[in-house]
Amino acid sequence: MMANSNALKSSAMYIGYIILKEIQKQNTDKVSIFDVSKALKKAGITSSRQLILGLSFLYSVNIVDFEEANVWIKK
Repeated sequence: MMANSNALKSSAMYIGYIILKEIQKQNTDKVSIFDVSKALKKAGITSSRQLILGLSFLYSVNIVDFEEANVWIKK
């Protein structure tokens, strides 16, 4: 299977990885959605659609939960 770099960088799994890496970097159980957006922007992902896809992926595999403007890691 051949996939180009742009297709992989826009996948929900890769974006979820970046989100989890940002939460781990901050060394906390919760992170603001604005911090997640900044981390994605640093990685070259500027579309809000990609942010939603990444968060939806992490929520669907039961890794994160949401409360107001915060993203929480489930224990």
